[in-house]
Amino acid sequence: MLALFAGSVLAATGVGAAPRAPGEVPTIDEARAIRLAEGAVGRVVPDFELRDRSGKPVRLGSYRGKPLLVSFIYTGCFEVCPAQTRTLYEAVKGLDNMLGENQFNVVSIGFNQPFDDPGAMGAFASRHRIKHRNWEFLSPRPNDVEALTRAFGFSWVATPAGFEHVLGVTVVDAEGRIHSQVLGDMVRAERLGTPLRRLLLYEQPQIVLGTVNHLIERVRILCTVYDAATGEYRYDWKLILQLVSGLLFFLTMFIWLFGEWRRQRRQHRTTGFPCPATAHAVSGKRV
Repeated sequence: MLALFAGSVLAATGVGAAPRAPGEVPTIDEARAIRLAEGAVGRVVPDFELRDRSGKPVRLGSYRGKPLLVSFIYTGCFEVCPAQTRTLYEAVKGLDNMLGENQFNVVSIGFNQPFDDPGAMGAFASRHRIKHRNWEFLSPRPNDVEALTRAFGFSWVATPAGFEHVLGVTVVDAEGRIHSQVLGDMVRAERLGTPLRRLLLYEQPQIVLGTVNHLIERVRILCTVYDAATGEYRYDWKLILQLVSGLLFFLTMFIWLFGEWRRQRRQHRTTGFPCPATAHAVSGKRV
């Protein structure tokens, strides 16, 4: 009942709806929805203010500094949104094994306002047992929904049964710019791991690249691969052995070169060389 009522209220404000005849059920134009999603890539996300599950104001800009995964849901959904969120939860746990628990953040945003308020978002998270310290469920202001969804390239339209909307996750980089769209209802760790690895290995802000801990994390991420048999990330021991072998080779060469340099210095100090004037004098030649 809530989804049906909310659909009738917000029918005029959907994003990405296909043209329809009077009385025809609203649907999403899939081709246009994909264009809108891809067109958002490269866009800096506006600093909207939302509320977390406790009602505390949270600005999207506060998530800068780490990659961010963004998923749009509505709490009146009983099948698709719960399944999508649980699948994302499993993917996030797999990504934690590969990247580490503090390498990225996740937010689920309720776009059916005013019904997806902080209480409803908190109940949704509890009902589906989403427990992750870097995952928050957020509620935008009702007047911001259309601008917010357009900024992310997220398409949705109200229908008599609730909402028809794009399924997927938006990957935002550490500087607040949309990096990629991972579309589909089965957003698993492998599909999210590819853009996140790229961001963490090569595209992080230069301010954090010089720390030893960050270097260690980069090596650890580099040495993980997706195992299709288990659906999880694991360490690539072959790659690890290659890296260790390479490091040992360079260390051995450095030690040898350093030893040669010290040997030549000792030999120079021990034997010495006469200066040119002395050499001429000894040989009886006039300088």
